[in-house]
Amino acid sequence: MRRNPIFDEMRQQMDAVVAAIHPPRRADGGEGGAKKRKETLADRVEKVVGITMTEEEKANIERERREAAMYWPVCLNPKTKPNGATVSEDRMSFVSTKGYRTCAASHGVKSGSFYFEIVIERLGETGHARVGWKSKKGERNAPVGFDKFGYGYKDIRGEKVHEGVTEAYGEVFGEGDVIGCYIFVEAKRKGDLKKEIDDGEAKPSNSSFVAFARNGKFQGKAYVGLNDEDGAYFPAGSLFTEPDVEPAKLAFNFGPTFKYPPDARAWDVPEPRPMSDLDPPRPPPEVKEEPKTEPTDDVAHELPGTAPARVAAPDAQ
Repeated sequence: MRRNPIFDEMRQQMDAVVAAIHPPRRADGGEGGAKKRKETLADRVEKVVGITMTEEEKANIERERREAAMYWPVCLNPKTKPNGATVSEDRMSFVSTKGYRTCAASHGVKSGSFYFEIVIERLGETGHARVGWKSKKGERNAPVGFDKFGYGYKDIRGEKVHEGVTEAYGEVFGEGDVIGCYIFVEAKRKGDLKKEIDDGEAKPSNSSFVAFARNGKFQGKAYVGLNDEDGAYFPAGSLFTEPDVEPAKLAFNFGPTFKYPPDARAWDVPEPRPMSDLDPPRPPPEVKEEPKTEPTDDVAHELPGTAPARVAAPDAQ
């Protein structure tokens, strides 16, 4: 069959645009030679398509790209995953094959009350898990709660952990359990950055806190007065496995429905929103209505359900 040269040309242009958006990486991990400034998507498309854009047109492309990024659903962020961890295609679960590794969500909480669930899908003989909240500064090649930028709940002895210090907290959890993760972040106001000095130590003066539930049973507040330098707190989960064994697995549920919905009244906490609420609603597509036209007499008989049109007799000459 003879190929249409117009389609071939269109296909080549499309391939060039895709290659510009996802340029091949060099062996050293780079994407080409040194640049004086960061090359934008508009710059790359302009080169391969052979067109020239104004600065305003380039700015519009970048704005559209940023706006599109705002509408990604709440999910695990594959860009921040550590080595040894693999995020699923739907970005709702991950497995780990090396030591302790931490994966975090794409959206964080800056203020208000929020909730999500983690299912401990698989631990195996050597696996362990920690769940909780961390900021962007939190270490991802270590378990959540390893540093001052994370607050965790451990499967081992049901302990809580922050800044690497473990303390007695709640029930032991394991494979098959569903852990609910709650956070309340107090809105920052003037004076919130001040800290009380107690026994020579600076302590946060805010009322923000994290809490956890095991299979719907509230375990109480784990930490009150969160580190006010964190900024936003992201849902996080950590896994440990020994080498050469089946990897452990965690599955995240950001809502809006949960297996064990939080009971704010019984827990005596503010009513939380599901983390999925942080995914802004997509704007409705623009629908342009076409002008309505009434069928004429000479075509009315072609429309289903209509009677044949009567053709008027010509005037007598």
